[in-house]
Amino acid sequence: MKIIKILINLVLAISISNAVASCKPSISTVIPKKPTVMATLDLFNVIEDKVKVEIKVTNLDSDTISYYLPKIVPGTYQNNNYGKYVEDFQALDKEGNVLYTQKFGDNRWKINNVQKLDRITYLVNDTFDTENSHSIFSPTGSNILKNKSFVLNLYAFVGYFSGLKESKYKLFVKHPTSLEASTSAIEIIPEKSLENINYDMDFFVFKRYAEVADSPIMYSAPDQVTFTVNGIEILLSVYSPNKIHRAARLMPQMERMIRAQRNFLGEINATKKYSILLYLSSTKKEDAHGFGALEHNASTVVVLPESLSHKKLNEALTDIVSHEFFHIVTPLTIHSEEIHDFDYNNPKMSEHIWLYEGTTEYFSLLFQISQGLITKEDFFERLHDKIKVSKTFDDTVSFTEMSKNILVDPYLKDYRNVYEKGALISMCLDIIMREKSDGAYGILDLIKNLSAEFGIDTPFKDNELFKTIQELSYKEINDFLENHVIQGQPINYEFYFDKVGVKYGVLNEKSSYFLHEQEPFVKGSENTKEIQFESNGNFNSFLNNIGIKAGDILLNINNKAYNIKNIYDLFGDSNEWKIGDDITFRIKRDGQEMTLKSNVVEPTVEKSILEQNTSATLQQKKLFKSWIND
Repeated sequence: MKIIKILINLVLAISISNAVASCKPSISTVIPKKPTVMATLDLFNVIEDKVKVEIKVTNLDSDTISYYLPKIVPGTYQNNNYGKYVEDFQALDKEGNVLYTQKFGDNRWKINNVQKLDRITYLVNDTFDTENSHSIFSPTGSNILKNKSFVLNLYAFVGYFSGLKESKYKLFVKHPTSLEASTSAIEIIPEKSLENINYDMDFFVFKRYAEVADSPIMYSAPDQVTFTVNGIEILLSVYSPNKIHRAARLMPQMERMIRAQRNFLGEINATKKYSILLYLSSTKKEDAHGFGALEHNASTVVVLPESLSHKKLNEALTDIVSHEFFHIVTPLTIHSEEIHDFDYNNPKMSEHIWLYEGTTEYFSLLFQISQGLITKEDFFERLHDKIKVSKTFDDTVSFTEMSKNILVDPYLKDYRNVYEKGALISMCLDIIMREKSDGAYGILDLIKNLSAEFGIDTPFKDNELFKTIQELSYKEINDFLENHVIQGQPINYEFYFDKVGVKYGVLNEKSSYFLHEQEPFVKGSENTKEIQFESNGNFNSFLNNIGIKAGDILLNINNKAYNIKNIYDLFGDSNEWKIGDDITFRIKRDGQEMTLKSNVVEPTVEKSILEQNTSATLQQKKLFKSWIND
């Protein structure tokens, strides 16, 4: 608010010749103070498994204002509606009188008489212990376990006022002295500490609400280790309810992995501190069951079962944390305006999930092979698995269209494919650039150049990214993106693998009539005594040729009846069949009996392969070496 005062001063000067009157206006400007939001979380006085939150804000100049909890947060691709977990919402004046509020939907509270507003208070329920009643993925949720553990994704506890997302936030967390905060947020240490043996108060300051939402905190009995990798301070904090796993024992593998990632990324450096907050679930009914992680600018929240062996836990952490750590590059360094100015309740999604999730997932595989953490065979197997899984989705969907509409059907059901085909898209781009540059330039180089072009504080425009990528790479890259990312044309992986001397294709492998590699195509039911063809439907050429479908019930073959009592006769009888003989199956499908007739053909199953070509040319070998640092 600007107040302009015009001061007219009449100064009379009497001289021996004339009297002169003079006036001069002066302007005084008062700059209003920017509202500061102060939030307090009480982890000491937990009320029926709920945390009390108090929000105070100063210098409001409106009659009404709305307070929001997020509907969705960055890094997630579903509406979680965190306001659902808020109870007893009240707006109060300085005397403690309740002001009139209205609730709209799950996440918005409108407050009247704002000039009288002193604070708002409410209780927050957690999500871990009610996962059977909602779909919030554990690492994106919250946990309240009094005096033991608190997983605070702060966006589930602290909201924002309309028009004030850019305001400074001061956060106070009252907690039992037996618990310690693990976070990448910088704690402000007061000059004078509290003199209370039962609880302590932590203090954090955030420049804007986006920083609050991006700064998870885990409170638990201290089990932390810190180490430094190439200038980044790494915090590993572990909550293991039965003390089965300890941070110190997990540290060597984490240090080895992150050191390999830093070596892989080179000069890309988006953060000076990174925290791994590992919550290990007891997997009891009231505990977390959604295993994985959520990325943040300088940390990741990981939820895994405590029952994993040390070896399996290390393997899971390597795969999961490596993916999340690479998010410091995409989308946390390279991102569109939609992500930079994220709307937590009316989000506009970016069309580049292939970059944010696909490239990140590809890097999590590529760095492991290029830094010698896995073998070539492991690398091929993981790529091969991604191809197989990706083909279970619609292979003609436009990734840009899916990305923009990921929150709604039919695109939401295809989200998982961003980790499969999304990674394969980045792999193909990598191979194309290796070929065009004679091995000198790949997708990591492109990402480095995009980081220099944009960066944390400079988002790109969604519809201009492909043009910038072409300027930083090759026309062929833009052609690929147009055909396979925008238009959704299926990718011929064999074509791209051949450029680096890798064979990909389908072989026909011999099979028995009702069995392949000790896996039967049929199963018997103890209840009905019937023989049923397996539901996965991956049958051999003989069963496909005769027309068998998943779920069919076998009644007889050539008039010989079969059931669970003589199921093993199937394998013996089929050994007597001759190629070309007539054969008749009597089956039951959807309750209706049917007769299927054909000839006996040699049973084979299709098996896809992905392996290095021993006959590769020198150029293919050169590109292969530059691709995986072989």
